Amino acid sequence: MKNINGQNILAAAIAVSLGCSLTEFLPAAYAAPTDAAQTASNDADDSLMDFSLDAMTVEAKRPDWESKLSPGTVNIVRPDEFKGEQKSLPDLLLTVPGVHVREVNGKGQYTTVTMRGSTAAQVGIFIDGVLANLGGDTAVDLSTIPVKNVERIEVYRGYIPSRFGGTFMGGVINIVTKKPETTNVSLEVGKSSYGGKRGSMEITAPLGDGSLMVGTNYESSDGDFKYKNYAAERYIPSIKTYIAENEKEIVEFNNNNIDMLNGTLIKLSDEQVKFFKENNDEWEKYVKNKGENSLSNSIYENRYNFAKQDIDNKNFYKIEQQLIDEGIQQKYFDAGYDDNDWFTGVANDWNGNSFGPGIITPEIKDEIIKIYGDSIVQGNINEWTNKVNPENSPSIEAYVQKVKEWKQKLKEAQNAIRYRKYNDYEKSSTIVKWQNADWMIKGTYNKLERHLPDSVWGGDVKGAFASNGVDLYDKFYYDSRKQKQENMGLMLQNRQERGKLEWGWMIDYAYQDKKYNAEHILIENFNPGQDWELANTPLRAWSRYKSNKYTAQIDGGYKLNDNNMLDFLINYSNERMKIKGSNMDKVLSKENQNSLASQIRNKYDQKLFNIQIQDSITLDKAGSWILTPSLRYNQSQIIGYSDGKRFGDGYFGWIHPKDSQTNSKTTWQLALKKEFNDNLTVRMTGGTYYRLLNMAEIAGDGAGILPTPADHNGKGAIFPVPEEGKQFDVSAIMHNKLLGADNSTTITYFWRDSINMLQLERAGKDYWCYYNDNKGKATGLELQSSFKWDKFDLDLQLTYVNSKSYSQYTANGNNNGYSSVWSTYQPEWEGNLRITYRPSDKFSVFAEGHYTDEYFTSRGKASSGDISPYLSGMPVAELFVMNSGLKWMPQKNWQLTVGCNDIFNHGPRAKILSNITNIPDGYINPEFPTQGRTYYVTARYQF
Repeated sequence: MKNINGQNILAAAIAVSLGCSLTEFLPAAYAAPTDAAQTASNDADDSLMDFSLDAMTVEAKRPDWESKLSPGTVNIVRPDEFKGEQKSLPDLLLTVPGVHVREVNGKGQYTTVTMRGSTAAQVGIFIDGVLANLGGDTAVDLSTIPVKNVERIEVYRGYIPSRFGGTFMGGVINIVTKKPETTNVSLEVGKSSYGGKRGSMEITAPLGDGSLMVGTNYESSDGDFKYKNYAAERYIPSIKTYIAENEKEIVEFNNNNIDMLNGTLIKLSDEQVKFFKENNDEWEKYVKNKGENSLSNSIYENRYNFAKQDIDNKNFYKIEQQLIDEGIQQKYFDAGYDDNDWFTGVANDWNGNSFGPGIITPEIKDEIIKIYGDSIVQGNINEWTNKVNPENSPSIEAYVQKVKEWKQKLKEAQNAIRYRKYNDYEKSSTIVKWQNADWMIKGTYNKLERHLPDSVWGGDVKGAFASNGVDLYDKFYYDSRKQKQENMGLMLQNRQERGKLEWGWMIDYAYQDKKYNAEHILIENFNPGQDWELANTPLRAWSRYKSNKYTAQIDGGYKLNDNNMLDFLINYSNERMKIKGSNMDKVLSKENQNSLASQIRNKYDQKLFNIQIQDSITLDKAGSWILTPSLRYNQSQIIGYSDGKRFGDGYFGWIHPKDSQTNSKTTWQLALKKEFNDNLTVRMTGGTYYRLLNMAEIAGDGAGILPTPADHNGKGAIFPVPEEGKQFDVSAIMHNKLLGADNSTTITYFWRDSINMLQLERAGKDYWCYYNDNKGKATGLELQSSFKWDKFDLDLQLTYVNSKSYSQYTANGNNNGYSSVWSTYQPEWEGNLRITYRPSDKFSVFAEGHYTDEYFTSRGKASSGDISPYLSGMPVAELFVMNSGLKWMPQKNWQLTVGCNDIFNHGPRAKILSNITNIPDGYINPEFPTQGRTYYVTARYQF
């Protein structure tokens, strides 16, 4: 590595493992740029050679060293550069190439991030170097992480530095909170569309031999934005058809009954049929009359004549014996009927419907009446006459009711404009942080309250049409579902220097209390027989998940010689999660043992252990070649406990009072960097990955997701195994003059091959399991380019990802070999462009656009039939969102920002192209529509 003014820069290299800012070690001319885009483009362009130790001040927090020394791809985003723009963590991550943000439940709701075609679970989220992923969650919800008191967001892909414990196949995001330095007080308030409100206060001041920072933030939104329901619009032709069909049944009710009865229960001449069809009122009199000229008498006479075909059947008992001799009775019993059903069936068979034509003859009618009474015989006749009487026929009442229901659906569909219900949220956060040269103490508290919006698909893409009334009124059994979440954390860190060794220790405590409650349970249309499972499913009405996690870590750097710097990390964490919820303690009979209520898990433990070492080696005297190998040993033990009401021979026999699994493996990484000159640096990285699973993936969530069985009968206790993979990338980092501007450009090619990838599959009627069914490959390109003129800035990020996924169906012990499936929720192209114009020191105008290519939402790929392979993936149409704003600083300590997000209101118009069986081709909405055009204003004052 280079000497700078004769100084040896061991300090900067040590920062790789310590937490020290390069700006504290380098002369001002070599300090890292403060502009985010410039910093990001410089992610690996400077080299350092001669490792020696100079006097330095050690920071307890993580530094901005990645822009100089990270051996892999890293981007730095600084929230303060977007002051007043009301951007959330997901918004900021959209500016990073290779990163895709998925707002699963809509804006401000559950949000995840993927990298280079990974899954959300394959991305590690760290806050000040501490893993934020909790074992009970398959992925971190980005919408719950505040960024107001954050200095920078570090985004790593490919090679992951050893300072982050664990292996993550997609990448790592490290959120670094601000370091308190000078005395400062700042206030910020903002207002936005859809009832959005926000406010924040940050105070920093000296305290003892260090500095104290106190920050508090608040944000809320009503979230009732407007959108158009495309599924409802598409459903109109089908609804009209259903209405017409049922109305036709009503109009032609009498004529249809004439045709249905004639030749079976009665015998009419052609003239009589014609007369009755032309004179329906006469037919109705015929139906309602009693006596000789009546339908009831005609049915009896017809049956009587028909019954004469049977001979030698003189009494009821002979008939019964005949049926027994023919084996009919045994078949009856085999079908599950009992003696009472049998005798009633024989008695009712005098009209020859069940056992044959006219077995019970009128001659033995008296015998039947003696046993069962005349009501049995006459009741059968009455049943038929009532069916065809339009005044009291159950069938015509059903047609009338269906017409009424379908007309309501038509009204809903014709008015396809919806206002999103249950999309509100309220968030608050507080951070207290004290820091000096050696110590850091940090406490945090975050609170979230939000409703969970209903799916416009009704949980299934085919249900999008039947559920077109969502957001008009409550449709589902559990509605107005609310979530309350509290997170608390306490962190203590110390760093020390002893000769050639710089090291530190850290302990961290994290607590999460996540409550869910269905405020509104529909009971007026509840059918106890049909909806028993719905009403008795665990955790549907309410649940509470409480997690306590303790983490201890030792890490540091040791100078082996002038050209070798060794970084190390030892990390251990222990998390316990407890679950309570509705129907978890329900005592079920053995007949109902298939219900998940008897199989609930109420407690989980996860213990993680990581040992990681990394060596930075300068290969030449000029310091232009740097080799960085690393080794990782990662181990996880997960234990699931259950004290539920269990059956040893039950349907879920593979779930035991205590199930445990331990997984571990050693993996490696290697990075090589070559600095050709001041304008060009080339970097290559590669390695293997072994992603340890979380509790939710192995032990399930205690309700709809259960531990994976060997097969449906639960003869084994085979858990999923960790995901594995290999990755490689190569980058070129260039700094030049281009188009009259200072330009920094980074181009990266990446490749990743993954096996044992998890897929959630239905393993039974009402539960799902994770299986290691998938494997896949992803290749792609990342481009980031930054242009700086006197008054203009232009930042461009572009990502191309070509993902190929394959799946084998292993549920129920079957292995059908791998077949191609769609890679879901991963656009092939994604890009972001931002232009900033500064006409004066007091004004700046910005405009930005984000393009997301189409992507698939269903993994199944049709090979034949009515649905093409492309349409079977349910592709979301491409989307372009444009934002713009103005910043004005009338005084140095004042800033006013006004802006508009999604200027063209494209968000709510997002569409999915579908071709569902029996549904006409066209578009439907995404499962959770997103809000569109938003206006906002923010005022910021700094004392």
